[in-house]
Amino acid sequence: MYEKNRLHPITIIYRMIKHFKELVFPFIGLILVGGRPSEWGILTFILISVFLIGFILTCILSWYYFTFYLAEGELRIEYGVFVKKQRYIPFERIQSIDYTEGLLHRPFHLVKVKIETAGSSEEAEAELTAIRKSEAENLKAFITNSLRGFSKEEKDVSIQEEEIIYRITNRQLMVLAATSGGIGVIISAVFAFISQFEDFIPYGMIFSHIRQFVHNGVVLIAMIVFLVFLILWICSLLITILKFANFTLSKSEKDIIITRGLFEKKQLTIPLERIQAIKISESIIRQPFNLASLNIISAGGSIVDIEASTVLTIPIAKKKELGKICERIVPDYEIDKSITPLPTRALWLYMLRNSWFAIPIAFLLIYYFHGWGLLSLALFILLPFWGYLKFRSAGYYLSNKQLTLCARQVDKSTIIMMKNRIQALSCTEGPWQRKSQLGSVHGHVASGSGVAATVVKDMSIEDVQKIYNWYSLK
Repeated sequence: MYEKNRLHPITIIYRMIKHFKELVFPFIGLILVGGRPSEWGILTFILISVFLIGFILTCILSWYYFTFYLAEGELRIEYGVFVKKQRYIPFERIQSIDYTEGLLHRPFHLVKVKIETAGSSEEAEAELTAIRKSEAENLKAFITNSLRGFSKEEKDVSIQEEEIIYRITNRQLMVLAATSGGIGVIISAVFAFISQFEDFIPYGMIFSHIRQFVHNGVVLIAMIVFLVFLILWICSLLITILKFANFTLSKSEKDIIITRGLFEKKQLTIPLERIQAIKISESIIRQPFNLASLNIISAGGSIVDIEASTVLTIPIAKKKELGKICERIVPDYEIDKSITPLPTRALWLYMLRNSWFAIPIAFLLIYYFHGWGLLSLALFILLPFWGYLKFRSAGYYLSNKQLTLCARQVDKSTIIMMKNRIQALSCTEGPWQRKSQLGSVHGHVASGSGVAATVVKDMSIEDVQKIYNWYSLK
């Protein structure tokens, strides 16, 4: 482990694929602007050939000059083709070492290793794109044992201390996939992809065809829309199954370890000391079945790796089971506590705040679509009802060392924060709230992606003052 090591040669292909994705759209733009390849001149082909050769050589040289080794209590990395760079990471700064096994890694028994430190905020401190799994395990064990002062003979004992807390079942996996909101992500990705070519899309012709299509009948349109959403839902189902298959939650003396994935196997480590808060999410689809998920808000992760800062720790479980699981992984947090609801006088504010924009929407739809636009009047029932649901979901719980805030946007979220982990707590009081003796509480905890914030609006002013005094008297 002390000798200089290079990454596996598959890294060359990995880098080429990674950088090639960034060049897809410029290359398509070149074709659209420069015409078809059959119309290119010799000079164009020469320039493209030189570019491709330079691109391949750069990937090869980047792999060749990237080395890593352990020395004097540090992980040392040297890299750079034209400018030599060195990065030394002391063991005591390393907070977590995570593994990912992608499609390129698994046939060769390789993993990608991502190293997080106490000071990394924008990206991981170091990333070893492809090394042998056994080598990665030895590296992690060596660093962990060095920090704990174990000898080489004792290192196997520390590895065996992991206890399996939760493992997703096939039934839970299917329920998770069937009730996930992944369809929205797919639709967003499709629109994002289309937006890359907005200058070349003949919108006028498309809209004229749509108008002709509408005249064919509402039933046909409804069937097409149903089939499209069914296909998107099936895609979302498959993506969720592949992502969360074999999901396992384990705990060691100082860490929580999560492994998941079918084709791309990922291992994520959360140091217990970096846990800032926990979040229980109840989606509008799962809540009637008393199902919820558990997230850990951690000081790990980064702006470009938000997943590692808000970690999905329990993808799906009965809400009562979450309390028992939390007792085993974060025993200091109190889960199953009675929430103090909002005062009744706050209801009108929730319904009004959630419903006012129905007026301009209904006006525009009725003006442009006449009879069909009258359907928008249903918003004056649905939106106030949604405001009522948000009112019923909101509340708080306060103990000597813990603050729990409950609120709903689409999903109901319960954020549980320890007093000594709260970065900032602010109380606000708007003009309409002041008339009804109401106020809002904003809680902030540190996160690897910045600051995680939550707010409960329209609490009684007495409760707001009670929470403020509780936090002020540290």
